[in-house]
Amino acid sequence: MTDIPSPASLSPGDLVGPWRIEGYAGRGSYGLVFRARLASQPDSPPVALKMAVFPGDPRFRREATLLEKLQHPSVPRLLDQGEWHASADAVHPYIVMQWIHGLPLYEWARHHPVSPRQALLVVAQVADALALLHQIEGLHRDMKGDNILVDAQGRAVLIDFGSGTWKGAPPLTQSLMPPNTPEYRSPQALRFHWKHWDTLEARYEPTAADDVYALGVTAFKLVTRVYPPPGTSPEDVKQRLQTPPPRRLPAQAHNSRVGPEFSALIERMLAEDPQQRASPREVAEEAMTIARRLGSRANEPLFTVDRPGAAVRCGPAPAVPAAHAVPAAEPARASAEHPKLARALGSCLTALLVVWGSQSLFGPDRPPDSELLVAMPPEASDGGAAPDGGTRALGEEALAARVEPPQLPLLAKVVSTDLPTQPLPGQKRPPCQRNGAKVIQGGCWLLLADVEPPCGFNEYEWQGACYSVMYERPRAPTSDTPQQ
Repeated sequence: MTDIPSPASLSPGDLVGPWRIEGYAGRGSYGLVFRARLASQPDSPPVALKMAVFPGDPRFRREATLLEKLQHPSVPRLLDQGEWHASADAVHPYIVMQWIHGLPLYEWARHHPVSPRQALLVVAQVADALALLHQIEGLHRDMKGDNILVDAQGRAVLIDFGSGTWKGAPPLTQSLMPPNTPEYRSPQALRFHWKHWDTLEARYEPTAADDVYALGVTAFKLVTRVYPPPGTSPEDVKQRLQTPPPRRLPAQAHNSRVGPEFSALIERMLAEDPQQRASPREVAEEAMTIARRLGSRANEPLFTVDRPGAAVRCGPAPAVPAAHAVPAAEPARASAEHPKLARALGSCLTALLVVWGSQSLFGPDRPPDSELLVAMPPEASDGGAAPDGGTRALGEEALAARVEPPQLPLLAKVVSTDLPTQPLPGQKRPPCQRNGAKVIQGGCWLLLADVEPPCGFNEYEWQGACYSVMYERPRAPTSDTPQQ
């Protein structure tokens, strides 16, 4: 059997169009993300190169189309798009975006003493980005904390438009629900799911109000550290009655530091009736107004910054029972779209792994108030030349009108992360066999020649220089195919 290259086989030094891969950065359901740089300009800023796992995946053209239309401080800039030919029959689309040095929202909140004011500013920025997206009749459809990155200056960036769509766009899947995360689904989406779970032709059509509801769930979890209960109850009257589902308590009831105004804004986003939800523009303006109006108490941390080994909380927010009985919970789908037990166990396992990983990366002596450096690369000027992006490179003039970012307070001190004393899970062991690679503490590390300490997120300091991890090549998938 002939070995056919795949996106999973790409490693530092490989070329994808005009871009040279520098390291692996992450993976989603349909794409692999790499840190890369223009091969012809070694001193150029790093970029995020996202490549389709499956050949010919149409999601990537859709994501590029949305990013082409958006120019906003809280949306990554699209720099290039093209195709990588693994073989004559395996052509993988890719897109290239601005590299964001940031932490996922909930992880940022765990490692920083986030105040109500800072949380409000994050909500305002993301809501403003959603407002522009909805203005062009687009939808994100997977709005959640994992798809928001926050940098050291408090700039929030909404990422991963791979599930996005726009008015009139042809569907890419025939599933009942769009590709999103169940915990963030709106009441009307849940009711549709429970009503039509066994109807083959049924297909839920999300609206802008679904994005707003998901932003409300995100804000609720940010300030309480727990998900709100589902926003609706099953309506299949043929099912037997059981214990009533929980009723949501306002965010302020879980954390008094949230304050009544911020809590009320979150409740508006989580309104049962989509017509009663605030629009993204209203959310952005109200969040900024509340942030300006609040006194000194708004600068107090919502929580104590987590230390490695802290207790892990799993499951939905505490709630009170509803006043009346309702039918039983939703039936299971053949497609396993709601494997509740597996999801709960997976969430707990993920949380435990995060704690374990924090202990492995930072060690037991990490100072309690330390923060990770998440520095942003310099912004391109409006009058600058178009990026040298290879196949179908995109100039700045192709993007939509600019929306000015809100003025953000500088966060507290930041420190870089010291190199761990032993190889990380999945890290490549010697021989390293790459230019710029170095064996340190038994593992392979790639020297970032253009970066000086303090180093960025997912970068490590060693003897006055910054390094990124070199991972073993992941095994390529052999039988999976994309859902169409």
